Amino acid sequence: METKLSRSKKILALTQSAIFIALATVLSFLPVYEMPMGGSVTLASMLPILFIGLKFGYKWGFASSAIYAFIQLAQALIKGNVFIWCTTATTVIVCVLFDYIVPFSILGFSALARNGLGEKLFVVKVSVVFSIIIAVRFLCHYITGVAIWGQWAPDGMGKFLYSFLYNIEYMLPELIITVVIGVFLMSSSQIEKLLTNEK
Repeated sequence: METKLSRSKKILALTQSAIFIALATVLSFLPVYEMPMGGSVTLASMLPILFIGLKFGYKWGFASSAIYAFIQLAQALIKGNVFIWCTTATTVIVCVLFDYIVPFSILGFSALARNGLGEKLFVVKVSVVFSIIIAVRFLCHYITGVAIWGQWAPDGMGKFLYSFLYNIEYMLPELIITVVIGVFLMSSSQIEKLLTNEK
């Protein structure tokens, strides 16, 4: 449930959201493993963004995740190792939408678990919501895999299977790391206080 924030709480939300976005960006620059044509395993770089929606609700969650999505897009442009594979305007649009804008903007849906703050099964609810969000992100990358990267599938392997195997290789570890670290952090009374002191 969304609540109207006072001026001081809006400043707090803005400040903490900026810190979380910065932390997520730093973590995304320090991958554990990088895939050859985009995608990486990180130390839960999505988690700070997921925490924003969890703490402040949909409005702040979606605004922050959209900003983070554009940061990820800018990061890819700077690296210059992704869009060289997009040979038409259509593939560029598909790549921008389903590899960056949509999969990272949906992180704001973490607010779905917000009503469970402080409840006994809160950690379970958050784990399920986080897992669903990351699964949807996987689906977005799968779409671009089929539409764009599938042309490089090895002989005898269809683009649908290739996209699945390519994306699951980094998205499954990313899901596990994010949920495990998220559950570990939320078991801390300090993190629980951080997530609930706004209400």
